[in-house]
Amino acid sequence: MTSTDTARTGGRPHLPGGARPAVVVSDLDGTLLNADHEVGERTAKALTAAVATGVHLVLATARPAWSARQVLLPLRGLGASLVSSNGAVTGDLDDPRPRRVRAMAPARVREALTLLGPVPWALDRPSGRLLGPDWPDVLSSGGADAPRVGQVPDDEDVLCLMALRTAPPPPGLLAPAGLGWTSSDAGLVEVSAPGADKRSAVSWLLEGRGLDWSAVVAFGDAPNDLSLLRAAARGVAMANAVSDVRSSATELTASHDEDGVAMWVERNLL
Repeated sequence: MTSTDTARTGGRPHLPGGARPAVVVSDLDGTLLNADHEVGERTAKALTAAVATGVHLVLATARPAWSARQVLLPLRGLGASLVSSNGAVTGDLDDPRPRRVRAMAPARVREALTLLGPVPWALDRPSGRLLGPDWPDVLSSGGADAPRVGQVPDDEDVLCLMALRTAPPPPGLLAPAGLGWTSSDAGLVEVSAPGADKRSAVSWLLEGRGLDWSAVVAFGDAPNDLSLLRAAARGVAMANAVSDVRSSATELTASHDEDGVAMWVERNLL
């Protein structure tokens, strides 16, 4: 794979008549953020310039909102939308109040854990993160000081259940609980409520703007980004993306640590 943008055919047309995308949707880790989990200067400059031309920016991540806002400080003030917890919470980057929430009842989360079998687990809830007894601190994403609990408490709904598993579960394993799952990293299973996925959340944002996916360019690297890239008129995979994401994309760009999103934006939107 080269680090340059490469046009690919994916069974979907590009924007009609070569029109510019009106919406840029980007994942964070492994996509927009560099290896230090930061928004690089080139990326911030390119996205700021794109927004100045009228493009709407949507940041879509598996991170909970509090964690996403920590790393997205360089993009504050751009009027960007924020999709967090894999689509469970949707709102504005500059406003902590959620506009759309799709959460799971604690009883459903306990049922999902029964179906998954004995696994280390953690929970993201509106009030913060809880760690199960076996969840390793190294995977706490800034929440290593979060309280540890022995079971899923009943006092609050859950935005995302995270579980560590050596092999991914069968696609329909969680169907009896009425839940779905995806993954943003190898060995990590992320369980969510119906409608708590990146594509559904972005579709809701687009509808509110009177737009559809024909106006979208989307960037991603992991399995939880597949629905975005498949829906967008232009789905761009990072050079560091997993093979399924690369094969589902219409285009490739440089890796996240080579400012791949900024490179594409500079060439196509500025």
